Amino acid sequence: MTYDRNLYNSSLRDGSYFNAMLDCGDNHNWWLELALKYLPVNVLNDNKERFLFTSTAARDACRVARHHCQSREIILLSERILPGAEVRDETHPKARYFIYVVLHEVAHAIQNHKSPKFDRLTQEEYEIQEQEADDLAMKWFNDHVVERGNKHLLPITNVEIEAAQAKNIDVMKSLNSGV
Repeated sequence: MTYDRNLYNSSLRDGSYFNAMLDCGDNHNWWLELALKYLPVNVLNDNKERFLFTSTAARDACRVARHHCQSREIILLSERILPGAEVRDETHPKARYFIYVVLHEVAHAIQNHKSPKFDRLTQEEYEIQEQEADDLAMKWFNDHVVERGNKHLLPITNVEIEAAQAKNIDVMKSLNSGV
């Protein structure tokens, strides 16, 4: 692998890999850039033109252009997991869960996992794919933490992930019930 010195250029820079990959608004793109830095360099480098992350956080709706659908893995992020203004750094529980979710979805993409609905996976097949994505995302997250050596940035645990998921399920239920 030849390291691309432009790999980590800001999404604000026209023509950068992150600029072509991230479409969640400038503030949320910054969080995505941070999350993608948790990936091993070779994984990001090998997939730098393969992903498109989007959300409707900065607009009411969006359409993903057909040429992107044919050439990229589209990862749609829910607004409820995007770190808000109260989140200042990656040690915050919301930031940690957001980073984990991004890594989990990247893991699905690079493992070429199938769609549970459209590929009609059995429950067992679905659970196997989920476990593979969970394991890889957790590995990438925790390997990054070890590499950084920051005593304030702790490894992520299953307990932390399950608590964040439960909280997000409650938020989703309240949004969908009109409460």
